[in-house]
Amino acid sequence: MSKFKELPLYTSSVIIWKVVPPILILLGTIGNILSILVLTRRSIRESTTSLFLTVLACSDLLVLYSGLLRQWVLYLFETDVRHVSEVGCKLNIWLVYSSLDFSAWILIAVTLERVISAWLPHRARTVCTKTSAKIFLVGIGIFILTLNSHLLYGVVFKVETNADGKVFFKKCTEINTDYYLFFNKVWPWIDLCAFCVVPFTVIVIGNALILIRVLQSQKKTQSTDAPALSPRKRGQKGRYGKQSSMTAMLFTLNIVFLLSTTPVSVYNIGYAYWMSEAADDKVAELDLWWAVVNMLMYTNNTFNFLLYCLSGTKFRVEFFRMLAKLKPPVANNVHETPLRNYTASPRESRADRQSNDDQSRSNITESIKPKRHETDGQQLMSINTEVSNLPHYSTLSLRQENENCAPRNCQKDDTKSIDTQDFSEV
Repeated sequence: MSKFKELPLYTSSVIIWKVVPPILILLGTIGNILSILVLTRRSIRESTTSLFLTVLACSDLLVLYSGLLRQWVLYLFETDVRHVSEVGCKLNIWLVYSSLDFSAWILIAVTLERVISAWLPHRARTVCTKTSAKIFLVGIGIFILTLNSHLLYGVVFKVETNADGKVFFKKCTEINTDYYLFFNKVWPWIDLCAFCVVPFTVIVIGNALILIRVLQSQKKTQSTDAPALSPRKRGQKGRYGKQSSMTAMLFTLNIVFLLSTTPVSVYNIGYAYWMSEAADDKVAELDLWWAVVNMLMYTNNTFNFLLYCLSGTKFRVEFFRMLAKLKPPVANNVHETPLRNYTASPRESRADRQSNDDQSRSNITESIKPKRHETDGQQLMSINTEVSNLPHYSTLSLRQENENCAPRNCQKDDTKSIDTQDFSEV
């Protein structure tokens, strides 16, 4: 039976497991982290769709590091985390199945949310809230973890020793024959329904309903379109454009999900039947197909960031804004330099400035002195006019004084108090 490992088909499968996983893990890690950073930005993180997609990115990271990383280490270093300890055996297989199912059901949540927004826009504001989204996510998580909880019981870490007490067999396997039959004959069908059939059905029907609504909205907008649209019509047209952008992104995600996950579900169902009494070349062929369908499945958890950028206009805009803020500010090389006398000594420059300040004070005092032929009210108004032209003097106090002291009621002592005011701070 071990002769199948010498066949070219098996060698090709080993090459795939050694080369492709590190590329997918690297790209998936960068892409999902960038998705989380963009989706949690202040401008878009308030929407329920952003919350769903953020949790989806976290779930995809868990899929890559619990499932794909384990396979890569197995084929590259011939070390399986499931065959190391009881914890690794139970926890890894439970996380792999649960995270894959959870990612699929998050797409169901996004599809249902978009269906409600398209067909019941007024109810969506009260139904599709962040609180209801969090409750829905918690409910999905509990359901998925409970559905796969039988793995914590049925899969065990067996260690066998020889007569000398040396360990010669360590393997993560089924607890008994009955569970072996259940895990290989019955469970694949249950997993197919939870991972593929139910998401496929909801996604297809939901996308059809969304598409019908979008086409109706576009047809209605075109029929009522005029050369000069009213503000209300322009607002509706902009809203339909945003819905179309989100719908296009959702369609892309769902199509990629269906194309990438269906083959591995079909393989899991047929594997038990195909392996019975299979020849060496058939076993090698099945191993090659197992590598191919797995790589295809993990691409769904790797390239969501690229799909967001290609199909989501708002996501793409926010991503470029985030990059723009990360760029260092460009220094302005052109500066206006005030004219100064660089040939004068510091003592001479200080003396010149003191002389200029004295001259400025003298001019200010002279300009605000009242003329002899003017009345008291005219003198005050003249002073206000002169002082208001000064760059650093607040005219608010003068206006208040004018309001409290009309020109015909002002006394000469008040005018003198203004005349003798200290303007050294101007």
